[in-house]
Amino acid sequence: MTLLTGQDPTDLTGGRSRSGAAWGLNALGIAIVGFWFVKNGLALHHPAWVWVLGAVALAAWAAREFGRTTRVLVVAGVVMVAAGALTVVPTVSLMIVPVIVGIVLIGANLRAPVWASSVAALGAVVVIAASAWIDGVSVQFVLGTAGGLVMGVLIGFSRRQFRVAAVRAREAEEEQQRARLLADRSRAARDIHDVLAHSLGGLVLQLDAVEALLEAGRVDEARKRAGDARTLAADGLAEARRAVHALRDDPETDVRSAPEVVRPSRPSTEPSTGLAALVEAHRSFGGEIVTQGDTALTALDASHRDAVVQVVREALSNARRHAPAAGVTLSVIRDGDAVDVVVANPLSGGGHGLLGMRERFDELGSGATVEAERSDDEFVVAMHLPVDPAHAAEESS
Repeated sequence: MTLLTGQDPTDLTGGRSRSGAAWGLNALGIAIVGFWFVKNGLALHHPAWVWVLGAVALAAWAAREFGRTTRVLVVAGVVMVAAGALTVVPTVSLMIVPVIVGIVLIGANLRAPVWASSVAALGAVVVIAASAWIDGVSVQFVLGTAGGLVMGVLIGFSRRQFRVAAVRAREAEEEQQRARLLADRSRAARDIHDVLAHSLGGLVLQLDAVEALLEAGRVDEARKRAGDARTLAADGLAEARRAVHALRDDPETDVRSAPEVVRPSRPSTEPSTGLAALVEAHRSFGGEIVTQGDTALTALDASHRDAVVQVVREALSNARRHAPAAGVTLSVIRDGDAVDVVVANPLSGGGHGLLGMRERFDELGSGATVEAERSDDEFVVAMHLPVDPAHAAEESS
């Protein structure tokens, strides 16, 4: 197959990527055809022009093994077809071999038009038929050689389709890699947004409270608020570093090994701690919040709990920014095989966080949904999530 195709299957764009076995087989083919060309030529007393054209066809066959560009390969194929076709009849069809190899070479080249091999084969048939008519060779001879040329066209087309499929598979893999990279960047951007919305927004509120307490002469309370603000800033910095680390994907750096800042005994607001820490933090910022239902989210698995916590954190941050003096309600409602989590607060504006909410839930791939919209005089964030199958199995047992 390698002898007839003219290129290795891994050569996708006209370049060369051939194994030693492929080189050896083609060298063997050239040697065999060359040997019989010389032996039969001496026996049949070929005229000089047959010797010259036959040598040119064999030289083009050899040159195509060293071709590094599409132009060289196509030119070599055309020379093989033209020179070989002129010598097919005088050599009693021996030189049909380089003609077929040239047709396959043209047909398998992705940079050549798809019809190029058919045109080359048709031209070769015309030349062979004319030579056969001049020398009085039978029609059966012409038909036999035409069948060989058709086989070359089919082989070339088959190899072309194989390479097209390989190129498309490679492009699809590259596109998937680009999509994964964009998804990672989007996730990191979302995490950074959460840090800015939660940590910096809360920091502003804490510092405002510190200023007000100092003006009132309540230094001890102001000092406590300043400590909370420092802790919040340290939390935000650590989370931002984790997000940047994930974006850079640097295996040499582990942000978890960085020195930890000594923090007061206040629960962390990382996703793994659940909604309780968010509720406590919201209240420590001066916000009012009423909770209903299982805020521990025991009916959800870890990935869904983390998504809920991230969305609730964004919703509470929006509430503090746009309606700091109004109360917020957080409801967790178990409804059969699903859990509904609803956060409602007085009207507030939109933002990039709403898009991030939907992206988080889309990544879960479980049919979980999140909606954020105005309802009467409130801004409502409603989540609908499936119950963890393991939790459902425990309940039924």
